[in-house]
Amino acid sequence: MTDAPELQMFGWLVFAVGVAVIIISELPRKSQVRSPTRRISGVLSGLVFCLLAGVVLWPNASSTTQKILAAAAVAAGALSWYLGRHTKRMDRMANMK
Repeated sequence: MTDAPELQMFGWLVFAVGVAVIIISELPRKSQVRSPTRRISGVLSGLVFCLLAGVVLWPNASSTTQKILAAAAVAAGALSWYLGRHTKRMDRMANMK
């Protein structure tokens, strides 16, 4: 990966979006009760952006490290999607104890 300043700026923008998604998913809202599963799904969604930004922001990393970051982003995205789709089921399972 090259260390072009344009890519660096874009990487920081993507990282900031990821952090904003994480903060938004964790902020409590007065009008609705958010389930813990939905919050975890939101944090994982923001983590996808942060991990993808890490690939661009760390240009001197080995290709193995960049592949691991990209694979972790895909895994976090898949887990976020799964938890978002099955929130009610996961919350019921957590409350059964």
